[in-house]
Amino acid sequence: MSLSATTRSAIERLVAQFPERRSALLPALKLAQHEVGWLPPETIAETAELVGVPHSAGLEIAEFYTMLHTEAVPSVQVVVCAQLPCALRGAEQLIRDLQSALDGDSIEVERTSECFGACHRAPMARVGDQYYENLDDDGRQRLIAELRKA
Repeated sequence: MSLSATTRSAIERLVAQFPERRSALLPALKLAQHEVGWLPPETIAETAELVGVPHSAGLEIAEFYTMLHTEAVPSVQVVVCAQLPCALRGAEQLIRDLQSALDGDSIEVERTSECFGACHRAPMARVGDQYYENLDDDGRQRLIAELRKA
């Protein structure tokens, strides 16, 4: 699948913003993933070409970052931070609550070893590109209700 003209143009504008072309690779891959839903090899190659770096550089970045997906993923993916601050504030219970409440839906719930960088607002989760913080009991119920609507 080829990227749309809109995404190709956005990537080209992005590349022009950076003094080093390779610096645009991560945000460019995120744009491509947003359009396609994940990053198949041909999309990684096309994005790398637009940025002006080797295909291997695109694959290297895509396989390194957990927010980039080199395999198809469910339409809704919830990723819960499980680093120490989030763990101490209930990340494991958050994961169990989400899995229990959303069982049977086409929503995947997983934990990550990647810190989301807002430890003072733990526990937290990411749904797509949106972050949810302070997921205490009330916050969990609001998130579950929102996910059920999706």
